[in-house]
Amino acid sequence: MKRAFKFVFSFFLLISLLPPCWSQTEESQVRASPANKLNSLQKSLLIPGWGQIAEKRYLEGALFLSAEIFCLYKVFSYNHKGNYYYNHYKKADNVSDAVKYRGLTEDYDTKRNKFLLAAAGVWVINLIDAYSIVRNKEKKRKSVNLKLEHNEKKDMLFTISFSF
Repeated sequence: MKRAFKFVFSFFLLISLLPPCWSQTEESQVRASPANKLNSLQKSLLIPGWGQIAEKRYLEGALFLSAEIFCLYKVFSYNHKGNYYYNHYKKADNVSDAVKYRGLTEDYDTKRNKFLLAAAGVWVINLIDAYSIVRNKEKKRKSVNLKLEHNEKKDMLFTISFSF
């Protein structure tokens, strides 16, 4: 159990440290947020639903967070039950008890693995949703702006600006 927790923690830590290592063009570095702030995608990478909540999509964020917590709760619950029956299996005095406890151990291990897969699925769907939010937000920035201004000399200025 401790080894699995260490592996999962190490995996998430490694994934969260990788994005700064990827190469970026000069334009994207100029538009990048300050180093001390996390964007929505990075927040969702760390904690599912956090990025959606940061983008004021509270229902989506709450759903992703609660689904992930539920799946992880079931993973630990079934792991505990599987370990309980595995200890009974090791201490079994006769063959019929050993077979029964071994079957229960395998059932709970299978259920644990399914919820682990479901937790990974929720995490991936959460990242896809956060990516689409960030992408749509950047598309909105790419636009044409028309401005009508006047200065102190009462000259009228018409400005067209493009964002790509």
